Amino acid sequence: MTATQRREVRLKELMRPISHYTDAVLCGDFLYMSGAAAFDKDGNLVGAGDVVRQCEQTCENIDRMLSAVDMSPRDVVYFKVFMQEVYDGPKINPVRQAFHGASKPGSTRVGVGHFVHPGMLIEVECVAYKPFSGGPARREIRCENLFQPPSHYIDVVECGDFAFISGTGPIGPNGKSMHFGDVARQAHLTMENMQVMLDAVGMGFEDVAKVVCYLENIHDRPHINAARRRFFGKSRPASTLFGVRRLAIPGMNHEIEAIAYKPRDPGKPRRKEIKAEGIHAPISHYTDAVKCGDFLFVSGQAPFNKDLKLVGAGDIIKQAVRTHENLKRIMKAGGMGFGDIAKVTVYMENCEEHPAVNKVRRKYFGHSRPASTLFGANALALPGMKLEIDAICYKPVSTM
Repeated sequence: MTATQRREVRLKELMRPISHYTDAVLCGDFLYMSGAAAFDKDGNLVGAGDVVRQCEQTCENIDRMLSAVDMSPRDVVYFKVFMQEVYDGPKINPVRQAFHGASKPGSTRVGVGHFVHPGMLIEVECVAYKPFSGGPARREIRCENLFQPPSHYIDVVECGDFAFISGTGPIGPNGKSMHFGDVARQAHLTMENMQVMLDAVGMGFEDVAKVVCYLENIHDRPHINAARRRFFGKSRPASTLFGVRRLAIPGMNHEIEAIAYKPRDPGKPRRKEIKAEGIHAPISHYTDAVKCGDFLFVSGQAPFNKDLKLVGAGDIIKQAVRTHENLKRIMKAGGMGFGDIAKVTVYMENCEEHPAVNKVRRKYFGHSRPASTLFGANALALPGMKLEIDAICYKPVSTM
């Protein structure tokens, strides 16, 4: 039987997309959802100034996406929370508990620079998994020798050949940040915590497909990279890195989440690193993309040419075009294209410029619409960048 094709999901019960995207994209057993927020079907913000009410409405909207493909909140394997004020996390935890019930997803929670709509206090993007084709059920893994999760989530969720690793940082067993002010030691502890989670699911750093690194101070990037190089060794993941306004636990200077892939069936294709022609050399320890079976995880791309020179200084249109051209080159090297993208995330210096980016996106995507999240980063990796975009692609080639 041929693997399930990519399927776009658009719901009339949700507000009309503000740009060129759809509500969710079903990729076999996985559902990638666009960033959800507290809007009703007419585009009105619900719960102005009330983060709890906004979280409730956001979860209602996520539930609608799940129901459209015969899934439920218990099928959510990753629950990523972007907040205006990250220290409001305890206020929304009861909402999360009521939404997920007995199940616990992997999770990251960070405070971002700003949102695309005034008044938004929260945005949530989710990934869900349901073995429609009879594959293994999800498995939640709690690493007892790590700190107790401070909200309703679990350390690792295993979904067949994939493992979703919750965001971790320089946190000790007592749940408090360690080595305050020493970025190098903090980065080393973060990698040690990630090692524990990978070990718990029978994987290693060589199996990591994608990492996202959130930094309170973007200038700490070299220290994070040194630790990554030490732990990843010859293996290089796809990667996105950007600055956030605040992290959930005081004293943390960074947090890193991951997706790992290790095929249990020896006949399935192994993880494959992709390096594309015409793309500049990586600025840290990562590769352009990593192919994992039917999925391709593309590193965050920015408006730089092959010599790492900025294209379109101060011009969002030129920067968006170059960024999409870089995505195109990498996807081609991985045997995919814009029609195969399941999910994109757009990190912007100024979200007010998103209509200009959308014009470029419409040109490249054509009739295809991905799931999408967009928000304002507190800082991007290199000076002059106005945006960064990463992608997850899906193209079923296997049969069974």
